[in-house]
Amino acid sequence: MISVRSNPYPPAPPQEDAWITSYQKLLPHWHSLSLSNQYSTLPISISRVNQFDAARLDIEMSAMLKEQLVKVFSLMKPGMLFQYEPELDAFLEFLIWRFSIWVDKPTPGNALMNLRYRDERAMEIRSKVRTGLEGPGLTVAQKMWYCIATVGGQYIWARLQSFSAFRRWGDSEQRPLARQAWGLMQRIEGL
Repeated sequence: MISVRSNPYPPAPPQEDAWITSYQKLLPHWHSLSLSNQYSTLPISISRVNQFDAARLDIEMSAMLKEQLVKVFSLMKPGMLFQYEPELDAFLEFLIWRFSIWVDKPTPGNALMNLRYRDERAMEIRSKVRTGLEGPGLTVAQKMWYCIATVGGQYIWARLQSFSAFRRWGDSEQRPLARQAWGLMQRIEGL
């Protein structure tokens, strides 16, 4: 036989305002939790390999465009286009910049790798970034500096290389400064 003991005194019912006191006691803790979640952002880890692959794809795209443009000028005097190769490369890089970054679209390589440029300084602290594609794009100044650095920098470097090769800086023994500049350029290019 099973015996069940019963409590001779039933539990006292809760007070009518017990929920209010519990709410007031837990409210500061709830606020601290909601504020900590509000300001926490999910970290973004974009692989450097993806960025290098996107840059390589952009270079390949530029090479394909250049190949097509060279075919257009194939009937001209041989060697004439070689003289203006840095300008041609700069023009193609400018076109890629103009129709991608300037209009807030990714470059072809970035699009294939699902990447895009954005202004990290303008990201709000409260926003939860999930993919890295959210947020504001580059500012006009950042776009201009990107063009100057990439298109202009590559053009200046190519022109400096062709100038130094034409003047034979690497072979000049009478001018040690030119030889040193040639060596420095070779080390920079190696980096």
